[in-house]
Amino acid sequence: MAQYPLFVNASYQSQSPIADQEALINWYVEQMESPGATVRTALYPTPGVEAFATVTQQGGRAMFAQAGRCFAVVGQKFYEVFSDGTTTIRGTVVDDLLPATISSNGDGGLELFITAGGLGYTYDLQTDTLTQTVGAGGTNLTSTVASFGGSLYGYFVVFDATDSRFYISDLLDGTTWDPTQFAERTIGQDPWVSMYVSSYGQIWLFGGQTTEVWFNNGTSPFPFAPDPSGLLPYGCAAPYSVREAGDQIVWLATTSNGGYQVMAAKGFSPQRISTYALENTIGSYATVDDAYGETYNDLGHMFYLLTFPTEQQTWCYDFRTGLWHERGTWLAEDNAYDAWRPQWHCFAFNKHLIVDRETGTIYHMSKDFALDVGGRPIRRLRRAPAIFLEHSKLKVSKLEVFLESGLGTATGQGENPTLMLRASPDGGKTWGVERTATAGAMGNYRTRCLFWRLGQVRNRVFEISVSDPIPWRILDAFLDVAQESA
Repeated sequence: MAQYPLFVNASYQSQSPIADQEALINWYVEQMESPGATVRTALYPTPGVEAFATVTQQGGRAMFAQAGRCFAVVGQKFYEVFSDGTTTIRGTVVDDLLPATISSNGDGGLELFITAGGLGYTYDLQTDTLTQTVGAGGTNLTSTVASFGGSLYGYFVVFDATDSRFYISDLLDGTTWDPTQFAERTIGQDPWVSMYVSSYGQIWLFGGQTTEVWFNNGTSPFPFAPDPSGLLPYGCAAPYSVREAGDQIVWLATTSNGGYQVMAAKGFSPQRISTYALENTIGSYATVDDAYGETYNDLGHMFYLLTFPTEQQTWCYDFRTGLWHERGTWLAEDNAYDAWRPQWHCFAFNKHLIVDRETGTIYHMSKDFALDVGGRPIRRLRRAPAIFLEHSKLKVSKLEVFLESGLGTATGQGENPTLMLRASPDGGKTWGVERTATAGAMGNYRTRCLFWRLGQVRNRVFEISVSDPIPWRILDAFLDVAQESA
């Protein structure tokens, strides 16, 4: 048998499926760092989730953790989440069905600033009281719409997308906002549509076609100014897509020339991280501006999740490998994937906590869990590159999927884990009948996952899928294939 070229690889669905039609869903690629590794790359399972806390409100909107405390906005309530999974309501916010933001002014101010539903709220960490301070009915900036919030150098920052301005609070005091302390755009012509305050002291202000970065230049009374090098020729196509990934800012971008790209900027040097295939896919979506992003770091990988809720699609970029995969919650009743339901993340109590965007459940996310939200099975899928040789007729007599076998469960689903195989004879346009092979019951570590007599074709595409609740790890694949006479 010969190695199946690039069986372990990323999603890449080109304009023409004949050119490339690869898909990778609920697996990610890891590259081996040891020169003595059996394989160079492997497909490892994306994490599952287990319920950690449940609240009565529906629809997760934000999570935040700091100094041993954890908070979440779910529906119209602001919750504190405790290490034992219990919760308490700390206040009420407006629910406009959009993401919220939570930021902190640190030990100096001991306050949080929350934006939700166009209003700004200040939370006193010492008295555990929530007060509306920005927007209609608040104590400050009553005509301001609090679209996004952030904090740096002891100041809270609030951005109003309706008038393209940002305002700052008094130093270490989120209850006091001087209406004269604001900035508006004077460099670029396109209005600001989004703001993100980085953890390393910059205010990123995104227009529809360009972006600029502000910093603390120490002037008084308004200490922030645009960085002379911080004007970037990429705007923002989805205001909630902007996130921080380590030392980079990442977002769904567009320019005055149109089109969509996912950009990541280290300093003032944005780099395109999307592919032609992904850009073509995003360009085909009817709705793009409602996309939202999230990042988390786990097992050495920094992941950026880009979810398109209207399109029911989640794409994920791995900064360590530079490869994209897809994530999805499998809806067996619809025989289809939805966008991955866990959305807003924080790291608290030595756990990756992530809130469901549709329900009131806060989940613990880990590779040790094999189920998705609500106890749903995780359906993992890999559609490999086509078997193709100058359009010659090929006879495929055997396919072996090299995986870590013998990981079945003691009882129930997964007791005899099964791998499903489909094949397409025309480059991914139509599909044949599904076939199955065992991946080995518990302890059967020498099981080989084999498929025989796979036919004669000129452009054969293979697709494998699994759904049993075990840690599916795919290492490689091998083929017995021979060229036939024309």
